[in-house]
Amino acid sequence: MEYQLGNIPEQKPAYQSSLYDMLDLSYRYKSFGLDTRIEQYYPSFGEDISYTRVSQFKFSYRSDILDVELGNVYASFGRGLLMRTYEIPGSIWETRGYRVRYGFYKDLLGGAVKLKYKNAELKLIRGEVLDVTLPPTIADDVNRRPDLIEGVQASYRMGQQNLGLIYMRHHTESQSNPDADPAKYLSIYYDGMVLDKVSIYGEMAKKVGDGTDMTDFSESSAYAGYLGINFYLGNFGVSLEYKNYHNFSLGTGINDPPTLVKEQSYRLLNRSTHIPILTDESGYQLEIYYTQENGNIWTFNTSRAENQISPDDEPVFQEYFGEYQFSVGDQLSSKIFVDYAIDPFDNEDHRYAAGTNLDLAHEKMASTLEFEWQYIERLNDQFSNLYLAYTLAKPSKYSASLLIEWTADPIQLASDSDPFNYYPAFVGSYRPNAKNILTLFAGKRRGGPACNSGVCYNVLDFEGIELRLNTRF
Repeated sequence: MEYQLGNIPEQKPAYQSSLYDMLDLSYRYKSFGLDTRIEQYYPSFGEDISYTRVSQFKFSYRSDILDVELGNVYASFGRGLLMRTYEIPGSIWETRGYRVRYGFYKDLLGGAVKLKYKNAELKLIRGEVLDVTLPPTIADDVNRRPDLIEGVQASYRMGQQNLGLIYMRHHTESQSNPDADPAKYLSIYYDGMVLDKVSIYGEMAKKVGDGTDMTDFSESSAYAGYLGINFYLGNFGVSLEYKNYHNFSLGTGINDPPTLVKEQSYRLLNRSTHIPILTDESGYQLEIYYTQENGNIWTFNTSRAENQISPDDEPVFQEYFGEYQFSVGDQLSSKIFVDYAIDPFDNEDHRYAAGTNLDLAHEKMASTLEFEWQYIERLNDQFSNLYLAYTLAKPSKYSASLLIEWTADPIQLASDSDPFNYYPAFVGSYRPNAKNILTLFAGKRRGGPACNSGVCYNVLDFEGIELRLNTRF
């Protein structure tokens, strides 16, 4: 349950209230299960956007050879090149256009069945995928589930080698001809260990039809390829990934292939991430890490994404990231990072960043100091972003944080005459027991892109007070 008193900065009235609540109920009896979700939203502005609804319901059965889920389910084929649904726990979605708050998840209304027998596995999925960008309050006027998928995934394991085949049909209301045949896709994947120290996952998906040439990878064809190789030897490890996506943006976003961009925990870097463009993107990600005998860790990551918008417009995103984690005695541990990126999609010719996290243990308490700096050259503008936070906590009981963000980004200024904008805030949490946690935010929060579990979404700016209660019973 979350209560807000405030608004987007510079919008009037400055203080308006809203209450959002998500209630998940689960019941288990032997191999059977029932789950339901109820969501409620009551803003002080606009009765037409308030709602109370049962947003999810699921029946499930699990055994050694058969798994069945009916209702609102989360499912995927392979690594998501064809279809992936997801939930970002604790995230609430809201846009400037609708100003309706609701849970951020993309589920599938239908069913998923998995059969397992010895080394073979068969997965059957059919259902309508939710378009998470549309709020529940428009359900009577607009179909929030315009994409229907039905498909099968079969795989067979031989020792540490797993080979699979996927076939999927995609019906969508957005097709110009509503009576048109569904789009059909075929995918093959391999997942296994090689030479004990090397693991490989490779998947190739392609749109198919009558007379499709499976070797055709021309401009007019639709395909997606992904290859990931992981290698380790002692304290040394390498992860290398390659992607090639072409004409593969399906429906309202029912597929979610690997991004091959490092998902950052640092505040400023997480906001400056690259979101893949599935109409045409190829590239790679390389990560190397080394763990010293004393436990200190070196990490280097680089990624590259090439796009072709037109013959004369072929932007290339590049990023280089380095991090060192180390400890000094039993009281101090730290992380230091540097980052450099070229991001033509945001017109950022050069983007530099550096920072540190310091964790200091006290008697019965712990302190964390975070400092991040970012310098960006965007067209004719050069500006900096800063983030500073101090947290004092008693682990598993309570914490109190003071944080401030400062930016001279011309896009973030309240007026053209302002030299900068800043976002001071206090965040406190209290956990009376393992089942309850109370979180208070007070101040001004900078919005922007946020990425979690490979999914990126936009968070609105906010100024005011926010109180959230998470409880289990």
